[in-house]
Amino acid sequence: MRARSYSVILSLVCGLAAGPTLRAAEAADSLCVFVDPADPALAAIRKLGERTLDHAATAMVVEIRHELRESAPALAIGKLHLKNYPLPPAVPGQPAVTAIRRTSLQLRNPANAPDAADLAALELIRNQLERGDDVASELVQRVTRPGQRPEWRIYRPLVTLKECLECHGRADALAPGVADTLKVFYRSDQAVDYRTGSWRGLMRVSITAPP
Repeated sequence: MRARSYSVILSLVCGLAAGPTLRAAEAADSLCVFVDPADPALAAIRKLGERTLDHAATAMVVEIRHELRESAPALAIGKLHLKNYPLPPAVPGQPAVTAIRRTSLQLRNPANAPDAADLAALELIRNQLERGDDVASELVQRVTRPGQRPEWRIYRPLVTLKECLECHGRADALAPGVADTLKVFYRSDQAVDYRTGSWRGLMRVSITAPP
């Protein structure tokens, strides 16, 4: 994916960006704004988010390759994708990571369903791809909710690796036992028919800044 350089602030009200699938109450209670990642005022937040994303992405790839080396793909489904990945420890007086998540427009695990702000980010990337534009290598978003400190989200697109096709490739060519396992654990699975290098979704780090 080619990196996109943001020269302007992109502002989107989540309720407008998310379309008809957004719950009315969720739209009324939150506002998300995409901001320029190069803004110097966000340097500490962005640095923490990027470092956390680097570590989490590396850990996920290592985990995938290890599990597929040690067991059949059908047995690895329940173990993969950082289900027990710890958050980095908070440092007093510094921005703190409050969540690390993955989300997609084609879900496997319902627990990864996007909220309104996630959906705005997913649709932004999807629209870039559909138009043939340069695809953002990173998105920075501020989410504001009444009575709460702002939440800063750093998003990074996820690309499908060759190893991922064992469980996310063509529905008629999945590894032995995968289709049956998915029917048991993820009956509404949509996360198949990917190819190597195709866009899978987003990894997101949530950060709060000290008062």
